[in-house]
Amino acid sequence: MKTWNELTLVEQVLVRRAVGGTGPRGTVHHVASVLRWAGSPEAPRWRDDSPENEAARVRELASAVLRLVADGWLTLRRAHGTAFVREDSPQVVGADLEQVVVDPATWVWRADAGSKAPDLSLRATEEGGRRWTAAVNAPGAPLTIHQLDLSEDEDRFRVCAMELSGWLTGPFGILGDLPPGLVGEELREHVAQELAPLVRFVREGWIEVRHFAEPGTELTVVPLEDLLDAFGDRELRCDDRDDWGVGFTCVLIQSPANALR
Repeated sequence: MKTWNELTLVEQVLVRRAVGGTGPRGTVHHVASVLRWAGSPEAPRWRDDSPENEAARVRELASAVLRLVADGWLTLRRAHGTAFVREDSPQVVGADLEQVVVDPATWVWRADAGSKAPDLSLRATEEGGRRWTAAVNAPGAPLTIHQLDLSEDEDRFRVCAMELSGWLTGPFGILGDLPPGLVGEELREHVAQELAPLVRFVREGWIEVRHFAEPGTELTVVPLEDLLDAFGDRELRCDDRDDWGVGFTCVLIQSPANALR
């Protein structure tokens, strides 16, 4: 039996999702995000998360699940007669388990799957949950953004970073438009004040700020030292655009510290 620190990063992601009772579909994307933040050379670029590329990682996830089930970390459960998987839902075991975990439909979201998609859930065993709790609460474990004592303004940025549709600027952003007429040092002072709650998160590696010049285009990551100039640029902010998906957004960094706790 492996301890938490002996698990691979992929195995740790699976255990964390099982602790929350999460369905396996979407796990491929989550694993890829954590691998990217961990600096793994095997991680795909964020734009390469197509269903076809995600399906290529299914065998790796299947092998990891079988190991974790054998080691008593988690179970895979199936809903019978209902769309909801409960703690007492039947476990998928034996040859059925081996067949289910290698099926791409178990792991990959497809728009055309509909009701044919299996109703499954990864569930931590009582022992698996105990091991995970002991690991994440070990002395010296780094804090996550969710464990911080935040001000109201700081929490607005945290929530924005957690939401897939969260934007910082533009008509759907949490920041107001730049006041007309502000230039020079007055403009920089205004931007510095509105970004003050965000700077801490970027500096500590909890949140990443991204810029989209047009909807659906490749993103640009804005480093800490460029935040003031970037947010003071009216053209980059796109405050006067009606489009959703342009301007500045932010995401919660799926580092092992944040994603696995």
